Amino acid sequence: MRLALLFGLIGSAKASGDYFEPFPTCADCLPASVHDAPGLDSVSRYLPANSPPPPPPSRWEKLRRSFNKKIGRSATPDVGIIATILVSLRDVTSIAVTSPLDRVAVSHFRIQGLAEPDLWDALEYAHIRPWVAAGLPRPKVVLPLPAAGGYPSQLLESYAVFAGHRKGLCKHYKSFWQCAEEQGNVPLETTLVVGITPTDLRGEIIRTRSAFTDLQPRHGDRAFVDLELGLATSEDKPDFWARVTDRLQGFCGTVPEGFRLDTILLTGENATHPAFLQALRSALVGNGYLQRESDSGGKVSFVHEGGAVIDPVFASARGAAQYARWRQEAPIGCEEQDRCEEKRRRQGKHVELR
Repeated sequence: MRLALLFGLIGSAKASGDYFEPFPTCADCLPASVHDAPGLDSVSRYLPANSPPPPPPSRWEKLRRSFNKKIGRSATPDVGIIATILVSLRDVTSIAVTSPLDRVAVSHFRIQGLAEPDLWDALEYAHIRPWVAAGLPRPKVVLPLPAAGGYPSQLLESYAVFAGHRKGLCKHYKSFWQCAEEQGNVPLETTLVVGITPTDLRGEIIRTRSAFTDLQPRHGDRAFVDLELGLATSEDKPDFWARVTDRLQGFCGTVPEGFRLDTILLTGENATHPAFLQALRSALVGNGYLQRESDSGGKVSFVHEGGAVIDPVFASARGAAQYARWRQEAPIGCEEQDRCEEKRRRQGKHVELR
């Protein structure tokens, strides 16, 4: 199993221009101390051997996991390792923000050996409440919805990186329908999220309007991770960068028929390595997105060359932190009344005068 954990921490119906929220009105307003609590994005990586996709847990496996949890153990050994990472990050970030940790939003790559419940069980074992999980309140709509209703039950690295670059977000995120309509007016964007670390070469192709869609991955999304092309192996392979170029060029050629890449986003510790960027450019030339490797534009937007460049190491963590902030400011399962913002402003002024 290979795992990369990145997470941000912090203590349609319409008629006559009016929006009808699918959630009931909240009984009370979030206090300013909760709504405005500080947050921090953090990153950690756990890199054991790769493994094939896990089959659905059998009845016996479910019973064993449940029994382990009831007697105070981690559901599985891997869950215990993940929980240890989460606890260490919780402790460090709690010190950094000088306040107790409230909840976390975890983003991760599409890991073959990781079952979705592993993350939820790890958070439960670490006594940390998740912002991203199944079993959250569901919108009151007729259409069939996934387990978490209108909220994502997982936050994949590619979508978090998308959000970290301020893409796929909405202005009215506190209103379920207004956010959905706002994003519905945005054109679909085909994005390549790609990077290299000491242990792997990875890439994802996503086509989405929303960074925090409840459908992750979406139908047609592509992904790969190559553990034989991590940067640490480059000295042992004379043709290493040629192989990286071939792998990237082949992957870029898997864009769904009728579409082209619009944007390139980077992720991972070594994504800005000059040789990697050169290999990526060569792959884009091979697929017709650039005329030559020295092109700065062409038919695809290379965000790394923009003005406000985001460090690829923390791009996914920034996106997860953005989602956590949204969820902190918009209560799950209910809609706040308009008076709540004014009430919090008064609370803030009262604190300043004390």
